[in-house]
Amino acid sequence: MTVCAVATLGPASPASASTELENTIAAQARQAGLTGSEVAELQRRIDEQMERTPGGEQTGVNQIAWRGGKAVMTFPLPGEKKARAVDETLGPLGTPNCSYLWTCLYEHSNFDGRRLTWSDCNFENLANWGFNDQTTSWHNNQSRGTRTHVYNWTGSSWALLWTSTAPSSSSYVGSANNDKADGLRVC
Repeated sequence: MTVCAVATLGPASPASASTELENTIAAQARQAGLTGSEVAELQRRIDEQMERTPGGEQTGVNQIAWRGGKAVMTFPLPGEKKARAVDETLGPLGTPNCSYLWTCLYEHSNFDGRRLTWSDCNFENLANWGFNDQTTSWHNNQSRGTRTHVYNWTGSSWALLWTSTAPSSSSYVGSANNDKADGLRVC
């Protein structure tokens, strides 16, 4: 997974960092065969997400990273259902695509829609990511045996919805848990 396209280019002044990001976005748009209007619509969605979730850095045409790349949101490319980085292979529909040592939440069933991923061990309030009450499928691809616990905020406490042990995934959390995830403990 390409997480920090800009960060790998080394230290830069703000102006050159902006130019590098623009060049990265333009190159990825060409690689993905996107039209100008598709890039503009994708950028609108990225800008909205960054406004809802401060502290992120756009790292590509369809990705935002936080905490130095330890949390990443990927948007589906125009015309695709499943989120993936531009240089990430498009796998078969209905299959998870969470990189090894990461845990991923997906906006829709069958691992479709936005993908929100983590690689560090923390409790995460999904409201901080603009992703509360929006999880319908998941993939725990951390090291074997590592657990992720997913919770719903009841208004007064965190109620456990499910626990996953790596490697495991679910293409649909079920009607009782759909769009109820508000937090998770990774590791």
